[in-house]
Formats: sequence, structure tokens, C-alpha cells
Amino acid sequence: MFYKNIICLLLGLIVGIRLTDFWDYVKLQQHCGSSECCNQAKSSKDRLLTQDVHTLSEYLFNKTRVLCWIMTMPENHLKRAIHIRNTWGKRCNKLLFMSTKVDRFLNTVRLDVSEGRDYLWHKTRAAFKYIYDNHLNDADWFLKADDDSYFIMENLRSFLYQFSPEAPVYFGCKFHPFVKQGYMSGGAGYVLSRAALRRFAEVAFNNTSTNTTNAACTQNQLSEDKEMGICLQNAGVVAGDARDEKGAERFHPLAPRHLIPVDTSEWYSLYLFYKRDKKSQCCSRSAISFHYIKPKEFYVLDYLLYGLRPFGVGHVANNLPAKVDMATLLNKWKRELSDNVFADED
Repeated sequence: MFYKNIICLLLGLIVGIRLTDFWDYVKLQQHCGSSECCNQAKSSKDRLLTQDVHTLSEYLFNKTRVLCWIMTMPENHLKRAIHIRNTWGKRCNKLLFMSTKVDRFLNTVRLDVSEGRDYLWHKTRAAFKYIYDNHLNDADWFLKADDDSYFIMENLRSFLYQFSPEAPVYFGCKFHPFVKQGYMSGGAGYVLSRAALRRFAEVAFNNTSTNTTNAACTQNQLSEDKEMGICLQNAGVVAGDARDEKGAERFHPLAPRHLIPVDTSEWYSLYLFYKRDKKSQCCSRSAISFHYIKPKEFYVLDYLLYGLRPFGVGHVANNLPAKVDMATLLNKWKRELSDNVFADED
């Protein structure tokens, strides 16, 4: 009998508490709109949403690991490269600066190549080989960027999430002259899968010659991005399509000031592998990179992207793209031909 009374008392307390909560909720709804308590009631939902966003970003950081290596030179260590380390470079899983001189402050990797614009291809080859030898298992994707480029790493990871790093593919701003399957603009930056890096190092790196017909990679002192495109194509690495669902580019070889409100260059649209509709916007809403960024602009972009919060405005992605059939996509991209016209092509 005693235990029965205790149980009844507990049940009564629980029902009473729930009824009280319900009555408070009804009163809150009646006053919501003019009282501060409404905001307090909604704050828990807002905190949950923010937590979900942070959790998703953290999940991608660990799930889609990106090693970033920055092409730089001694005179740019403190003029340019340091600003990447202070801004978007902090969001890489691993950040490496490739130069021709040891700099303990920047913690550079010294490459045994000559310095200068004519040797960018040699520096790129040496950098990717160094990463293959020392960091192949430290990441799923391997990003090459210039020291005046800015990357939105969350957008890069969200885009890459749908693809397997064990597929031989690479992504960037796809150009079409000179390489049949297209090649990625060096200024916009490009990212190799682990399988692509493996093929570059194991199939193409030592298969070099000044004669392009007898080698996977050349040792010519020509454009770094074009030579990399030829090298990867010969190694069986496919040039993927990184545009968004509306056909807008995600990787950009120019700065926002050159593209918005209109493209002020005379060459960019001619090089694009996929012909761009003149009426369409230049840049994807899920943009990944911009080039020719001035030192102060690194911090401006960081503030606009990660600091500024316009009241009542914002778009938060709450889901990830579905995984894709890599075999089908690789076959499609491998067979694609450019629909753009380039005046200097044969």
C-alpha cells in the first residue's frame, strides 16, 4: 500500500509538471511577437541549427581530408604566403609551402629546382613527387594553389565529398586548348585525388622527355598547368567537371573584382572548356577559389565569409551531395569535347 501511494504521488507530480509546461507554452504563444521571451524560446532552436552547421563542417574536415600545398618563392614568403597561413590555409587538413629556400618562420619545403617563371612546371613536378613520397596517406585530396589565391575550403570539401579519392580524377577550372580532355587552370588551382597523385608519381614522373610523343610528362619549360594536363592525361587521370548544377564555374583564375559585375578580361571566356552563356552569372554560389588576390583582400574575404552576418539573410546547407557512380562519370568526362571556340586552335 505504501509503495502504491508513492507511485501515485510521483505520477501526479509528473502530470502536474507537464500541464504547467503546457500552460506556460500557451501563454508564451499568446505574447510571442512583442515580448522578449519569444526570442528566448527560439534561441534553443537557433543554437541547435548553428551546432548542426558546425558539426557538418567538422564532419567534412575529417571525412574529406585535403592537403594544400602553396606554390611560392622566397621574395613572396612574407608578401603573400604568410597571408594564406593566417586566413584560409588554417582550414586545410595539412598546409605546405613549396619554395626554393628554407624559411623556418613559414616552415617551407625546399625544392631542388631553379627559381623563376620558366621553372614553374619543374617546381610543380617536384612538389607533387615530394607529397607522394611523404604525405600520400595524410589526405584524400591534394590541392595545388598559387600564393595569391583564396580558397573556400568548406565548399571544396562539400564538392569533393560525392567523389571517391580512389578514382583517378582531378578538378579545377577546365580549359580546352592544347589538351584533348582539357586541363585545369594553374591560377584557379586544382585538386588531385589520391589515385591521381599515385598515377602521376608511379606512371608519369620518371617517364619524361623533351619529346612529347615518347613520354608521359615533358621536361619542357612551358606553361605549368598545360604541361600538368598533358602529363595527367597520359597517366590516365581524367579531367573532371567542377561546375555547379547551373553550369557556373566554381574555380576562378581571376579575382572577384575582375569578374563582378562583368568579366573584364579578354581571354578567360575563350579558354573555358564549357562555353559560358553570356547571360549567366560568372561565379557559382558555391564558389571554391579566386586568383590574383591582394594581401589585404585575404582578410577582407575572410571577414565577409566567416565574420559578417547580415540580419535575416543567409543560406545554410544542411545536407551533403549524394555519392556518384565514378565509373560512369569518368567515362563521360574522358569522352567529352569542348563546345567552346578558340581562335588559335587548328
